[in-house]
Amino acid sequence: MLKNSMGDYEEILSALVDAEVDFIIGGGVACVLHGVERVTMDIDIAVATDHQNFSKFLDVMQRLGLKPRVPVDPLSLLDDKVLAHILYEKQALVFSFVDPDRPTRHVDIFLRSNLNHSAMANHVETLEFHGKSLKVVTKEKLLEIKLAIDPPRLKDQIDIEFLRKHV
Repeated sequence: MLKNSMGDYEEILSALVDAEVDFIIGGGVACVLHGVERVTMDIDIAVATDHQNFSKFLDVMQRLGLKPRVPVDPLSLLDDKVLAHILYEKQALVFSFVDPDRPTRHVDIFLRSNLNHSAMANHVETLEFHGKSLKVVTKEKLLEIKLAIDPPRLKDQIDIEFLRKHV
């Protein structure tokens, strides 16, 4: 079961599925969906970046009242030059959408090429959550990602321990 504001997670994930957004869940929520008992504060996802899909994603964010954390037009992420600037000059790993009134409503989209939708597409399984089918990064891929974190945080170490036992 997802810890911390399950209603927020269910609302956001359901809205994305209902809008037929092509996305893959990673990070802490993926770990929790695979059985890790831990708290997570945000939903980390890889979103397919074709214009139509990304527009649907942005529509959902707007409808839910989630706004970019930084003053950057999210559509500009589809421009390779802008994305390179954000990745290399700003050292950003994710682009965040937050609800200024409810911090538990927080979605991060992966920016790095090794974590984007294309990189994750072959490492997905479908899991059910509150009657919705969700594409989630596999335990094997999550373990690989977690092992690459240097230095690992305590929560990463907990995730790694669980994933090693269950892969």
